[in-house]
Amino acid sequence: MHSILASTDYTSPEVLVGEERRLFRRLWILAGFRSLLDAPDAFVTHRIGGIPVVVQNTADGLKAFVNQCAHRQSPVQNADFGQRRLACPYHGWVYDDAGRVKSVPGNEANYGFAAGTIATLHLKPVALRVVGGLVFVNLDSDPMPIDEQFHGPFLERLEAVTGVVGDDALFAKFDGAYNWKLNFENVIDWNHVPFVHASSFASLMPTLRPAAPGERPASPPPVPDDAIEDDLRELSYEARAPFDFQAWPWHEAVERCTETGEYLNLFIYPNVNYVVMAGVVHLIQQFCPITPDRTEVRLTMALGRRKQRLPAAPAILWGQLKAEKRVIDEDVAVFEGLQRGFHDGTPRAYHGAYEYRLRRVAKVYRRLMEAA
Repeated sequence: MHSILASTDYTSPEVLVGEERRLFRRLWILAGFRSLLDAPDAFVTHRIGGIPVVVQNTADGLKAFVNQCAHRQSPVQNADFGQRRLACPYHGWVYDDAGRVKSVPGNEANYGFAAGTIATLHLKPVALRVVGGLVFVNLDSDPMPIDEQFHGPFLERLEAVTGVVGDDALFAKFDGAYNWKLNFENVIDWNHVPFVHASSFASLMPTLRPAAPGERPASPPPVPDDAIEDDLRELSYEARAPFDFQAWPWHEAVERCTETGEYLNLFIYPNVNYVVMAGVVHLIQQFCPITPDRTEVRLTMALGRRKQRLPAAPAILWGQLKAEKRVIDEDVAVFEGLQRGFHDGTPRAYHGAYEYRLRRVAKVYRRLMEAA
C-alpha cells in the first residue's frame, strides 16, 4: 500500500502555510508543564502555527496571549521560560492580568493617547486548558471542544500520568534539517528501534529481541485505505513497552505515576511524544515546524514531585537528557537523509501491515488539510 502523502507534503512552502492555518492554529497544542508556571508571573513562550504565544501565571490564574505588544508588536516576553510581569521590554508598556494596557510610560509627553484609546488596547487572548500537569492552548477564535481532538479516556490518562510532575526540570531545544512530520511518524513507528537505535536503547527492550523462527505469527495483509478510520481522536494514544531500567535509590524520593518499570509513550497529535521512564522521569518531545525542511525540537524533562530533599536533581536530569539527546541524534541522522533525498520524482512510501497507524495519521491529516 502506498502512502497518501507525497514528497511535496514534506517540501512545499504552500503546504506548510496550510498546516499552520488548518492544524496548528485550530488544534489544541501543548504549551508545557503546569508545574513550571506555579510561581507568580512565571511564564513560558512558544511559537505555534507561526504565531508567538505566551502563557503567564497572573494573579487571576493562568492566561495565554499572543506574545506581541499592542504598540509595535514586540514580544512582551523574550525568553523561553522565566518569571517577569507582563511588560514590553521595548517601550515599557505594562499589561494587567486580563492583557489590557495598564500603563504607557511617557504617554503625555510622547504619545498623547486619550484614556479611552488606551482602554481599547490589549494583548490578544488565546484559549487555554489545563489537563492534569499539562497546559494546552488553542489559537482559533472559536476553539473546538478538546474532547473532539482527544478521547475522554485518553484525557483521563493524561491527567493521571502528568498529575505527579514536579518542578525539577530541564529544557533544551535544537534545530534539525527535516520536515516536522517525519518526527511524529517516527515516534509511532516502533519497528525502526532495533535498527536505528541498536547501539543505544534497543537492547533494553525485551519485546524487540529477535524471536525464534515461527514464534511470532505472520502479519496479515495491509488494511485498505478506505477501511482505515479517519477519527482525529484516534491519533493520540498510549503505548507501553517493558524496559530494563536500572533501579536507583533516588527513585523513591519522587512521586511515581506507575510502579512498573515500563517505557511509556503518550502520543499527542499533532506534534508531541510524551515519554515516562520507570514512572519517575517525564519528557516532552515536541516537534515544531520552522520551514518545510527545518524543525525545532523542544525537550522538557522533569522528575516526579519530590517527597524528600533531592540535591542531585540537576545532575540526574542532565544525565537523563544527555542520554535522550543521543537517541534523538540517531533519529535526526535518518530524518535529514530522508529530507535531502526528497525531489519531484520521489515515489510515495510503500507501507506494510504494521504501518497502518502511519497511514491513519496521513488520512486524517489529508482530511484536515482539505477542510474548508
